[in-house]
Amino acid sequence: MFRKIISIIVILPFLTGVFGCAAKVAPVESIANAEMAIKIAQERNAVTYSPLELRLAEDKLKDAKSAVEKEEFDKARRLAEEALMDARLAEAKALSEKAKKLAQDMRQNIETLRQEIERTQKIKQQK
Repeated sequence: MFRKIISIIVILPFLTGVFGCAAKVAPVESIANAEMAIKIAQERNAVTYSPLELRLAEDKLKDAKSAVEKEEFDKARRLAEEALMDARLAEAKALSEKAKKLAQDMRQNIETLRQEIERTQKIKQQK
């Protein structure tokens, strides 16, 4: 029993130190992930199709970097994760809008072809 108490007394401060330090580490990976997601969203034309979400992501990433400079790592991590989600939303909306536009263009092309077929058939019937 005495050994268990001594073990707990020795191990507890060590574990507290290890987990306490984890919160004091800059969220480099979270920020890098957000930066990459923003870049991908930009490449997918989020600037055109979902500018609000992209702007939110960029602003939150900027705020996350500012929080890192102030050593507010928990806040920075949260903002970087929010920026990542906003960037992914911007990308998804951009892809969705592009797909809608493509579908609309295809419907218009089909309608044009249908009208051309009808016109051609009328011409054949008149002969």
